[in-house]
Amino acid sequence: MTHDWEYILAHLSSGIIIIDAQDEIITLNPAAARILDVHAEEVQGKPCGEVLSSLSPVITRLLTTVQQQHAPITDYETRLKRPDSEPVHLRLTISPLSKNGQSPAGVAIILDDVTERRQLEQQAQEVRDLLEHYLPPHVVEQLLSDPESRRLGGVRREVTILFADIRGFVAFGKRVEPEFQVAVLNRHFSLATEAILAEEGTLDKFMGDCLMAIFNAPLPQPDHTLRAVRAALAIQQAVAQMHERLPPAEQLDFGIGITSGDAVIGNIGSAQIHTYTAIGDIVNLAYLLQSHAQPGQILTNADTFERVKKHIVGRPLAAVQLKGHSQPDPIIELLKLRES
Repeated sequence: MTHDWEYILAHLSSGIIIIDAQDEIITLNPAAARILDVHAEEVQGKPCGEVLSSLSPVITRLLTTVQQQHAPITDYETRLKRPDSEPVHLRLTISPLSKNGQSPAGVAIILDDVTERRQLEQQAQEVRDLLEHYLPPHVVEQLLSDPESRRLGGVRREVTILFADIRGFVAFGKRVEPEFQVAVLNRHFSLATEAILAEEGTLDKFMGDCLMAIFNAPLPQPDHTLRAVRAALAIQQAVAQMHERLPPAEQLDFGIGITSGDAVIGNIGSAQIHTYTAIGDIVNLAYLLQSHAQPGQILTNADTFERVKKHIVGRPLAAVQLKGHSQPDPIIELLKLRES
């Protein structure tokens, strides 16, 4: 029986330490020796406080609590500091041992090295935090929990696309230092990003002084066109409020284009590096509309305006001949939300 017990201890992945009533170590299995970086034969019979000094005063306090209350402590996590290596994250379970139901005859300590698990959790959190700079939290949750959503390829889906470009930024950049140019760019993009995420849009990419956002993907949004329009109006309002605090030379506006329709949505690129984006005619059309928008204008086409005309005040403009289109396109300028 003793041989079987020793065999089991030797092959457990968890560290096991048995301490007698005099707080001396009587058993230390190989896993515990490896975790604590000690030799089992050298520490048997020694006071546990001396052997476990790297965990003190935590281990001493926990042992005292278990001995006094005759109750176990489970899943307590701490860090084992080593002088020549990275700290080890440990999960401890400490249980009192009794003999024939009498007062505790010692204590058993179970050590589980959870360092790798905690590192993976930290990396996952860092990825999550990074994604949440671009996507609403519920979208991030789906992308991380659904492996299918991370594969290359795409699906056809009805979406709304928004392009917003900072008008006059190239000319502005020629007059200022690059560091200030970047500061102004980030200032404007921050306002636009906040407005898009507030409507639970997916920020697709930044392209120089232009950004692209998708609505109704990856999660469905029945009112995706209205959400995109509200985001665009919020961008206008936020920029106008910012201009009140800026000198005229720094007052730059967005030109915005919005379209709705079918596109292919998915991960485009290579297995190593890819991006979640939309491909299709309506994406190109939104970009072209953005390029025709004057500073402060939000432009859309007739089909897209039809979806939101009950909620949005629009003004028809002269038809525009867009690149690649055989006929001029009717253009609508979106002005404001209708009063309810």
